[in-house]
Amino acid sequence: MGITYILIFVLLIHIYLFRKLIFKWNVFSVFFISTVIFSLIGILAFPFVKQFVLKVFWTFDFRSITNYVIIKTQIIAVFSVLLILYTYSFVMTIVYGKIKCINHMEIEEGIKDNISRSKYFFILFCIGLFLLIYLYIKRKVLYTGFFEGLIYRDPDALLTSRKAITSNYLYVVITYNLLPFITIISLYLAINKNSLFNKFVFFTLLITSCILILLLFQKRPLILFLLCLIFATFIFKRNTKRSNTKRRSAKKDKKIIRRRFILYGSYLFILLMLLYYSSTTYQFKSIFQGVSTLTEVALTRVFGRLSIPSFFYVSYFPDVGSHYGIRNIGTLGKIFRYEVFLDTQELFKHFSWREKKGTLAINSIMDFYGAFGYYGLIIGNITLGFFIGGLDVLLNKLEKNTVNLVFIIFCFVFAYYLSQASFARSLLGYGFFFFVLCWVYLQKRFKIKLR
Repeated sequence: MGITYILIFVLLIHIYLFRKLIFKWNVFSVFFISTVIFSLIGILAFPFVKQFVLKVFWTFDFRSITNYVIIKTQIIAVFSVLLILYTYSFVMTIVYGKIKCINHMEIEEGIKDNISRSKYFFILFCIGLFLLIYLYIKRKVLYTGFFEGLIYRDPDALLTSRKAITSNYLYVVITYNLLPFITIISLYLAINKNSLFNKFVFFTLLITSCILILLLFQKRPLILFLLCLIFATFIFKRNTKRSNTKRRSAKKDKKIIRRRFILYGSYLFILLMLLYYSSTTYQFKSIFQGVSTLTEVALTRVFGRLSIPSFFYVSYFPDVGSHYGIRNIGTLGKIFRYEVFLDTQELFKHFSWREKKGTLAINSIMDFYGAFGYYGLIIGNITLGFFIGGLDVLLNKLEKNTVNLVFIIFCFVFAYYLSQASFARSLLGYGFFFFVLCWVYLQKRFKIKLR
């Protein structure tokens, strides 16, 4: 317990000292805050709520999670986050001569339009054609997942449908990455170019995106897409075609913004509870019992989904199994033809009491340890710190035009996924590579404008 208190104090003092850097709209901020919320809080709180965790996550075997494993996991997690913080600060100091607190949403002269309309409509046509053909082929799978899984609340039907619908890699890329990116682009056109056609295209894409993401039968992608939509709406309305009327005072403006974000956040949390309800077989005697139970489920998944597997990884590697290196990267396995080590599935099978197949989720910092041990932990997190720092420096040089701003928003999405998955999966499976392709492709004459 003593070491846990020390680590909590060390983390909090760093958050206070670097607060101006952390609480800004930049890639590092999103990564740091997401990692703290979804991993570190649960990891550091584990000794205080261990009995509650054993009760909630009763399907897992915690016998090997000793006090030594708990402390080791806490040290690894806090050390890794702080190592990335100091590496990022070093990059800022080298580039700017000081620890610059970058805010990508500081837009002084409004948003310029740099969308290539011909490319925009071409990619819309290609995506629409592919989806029509693919969804027609998979219509039975969608029917089973939607009605049997969501409406009649059958978790097995959901799992079967999810595996079947996501078996095509191109469909996953379009649904996770390309379609949301194009939808946010269409949002700007609907706001800035106030025409019936642009509004029709936007609402068509919005409805299509929400339905297809919902039919992935996962909760996180839909919540994340709606967050991007809310954030982009706020940015576009605030900075495009500003009216000549007198604006409200900054203080009053901040209060209104704060209230709206609290309201939107509440709506999204209610949606999250409804999605948990539709994907489980819980039965409730009253609305109060339902709300309290679903709130507990949602909160335990938010703070436990990534923190609990962290202890498993530290317990498993290298005592039970050897570090897997790059053997868990499926793309490289196909290229170099080696057997891929499915770490999240293997550890689920090892620690679960159930015979059913499943997977765990692990963030990038713990994946470095699972892959390479202590050396990988140090080298990997320093590399990640340099990468995030370099990305923020690049984004800070971009002109504040439409395509650049949408790309920045999806760089925030990439930063969030770094707190949810490995570095390699965040680059490919969760879309950073495809965000880059969309960003470059949609520029007029492929010209990326700088400030």
